[in-house]
Amino acid sequence: MDFRTRITIYFTVLGVSLLVTFIGSMIPVSPSYGQLVASQVNQTVSSSGGVVTLATNIAGHNFFLSLFMLIPFVGPFIGMGILYNTGFAISAIGAFRGISGAFLLAAETPLPFFWLEFFSYSAMMSESIALTYAVLKGEGWKELKVAIQVIGIVALALVIGGVIEASLISIGV
Repeated sequence: MDFRTRITIYFTVLGVSLLVTFIGSMIPVSPSYGQLVASQVNQTVSSSGGVVTLATNIAGHNFFLSLFMLIPFVGPFIGMGILYNTGFAISAIGAFRGISGAFLLAAETPLPFFWLEFFSYSAMMSESIALTYAVLKGEGWKELKVAIQVIGIVALALVIGGVIEASLISIGV
């Protein structure tokens, strides 16, 4: 697959990812369900173990999810489902706090970890598409080298994003 096609696929996947997450954030949710989701998220991102532990948990969780997005043939579908559920969780937390989920999602867009995560997820789903194309052409082994590079870049980006997110959580942002 040529570089221009890869770039086109990447930015298309990025746009669709943002749209799917935004749609999920607009789904109406009851405040009581929102409270349940908020308490589950708070348990997951508790900073009681320190910033390093929290950063490791965030980065590890996000990297684990991103690996599903790389699976040939189904990765982008799994990824969009994950991103829709993320938007829905944001909507639920917003309902509990009396804030629109879409507003809550929009409020995260200036934060660097938001973009590091979306860039990473889009890279993995785009590489899934490239792997699928290569497998169908009988050239899967050639594309595997690129996939390994993408995994490494995504891992690094998600670790950086996890450190930033954990730092912001620890100071109450």
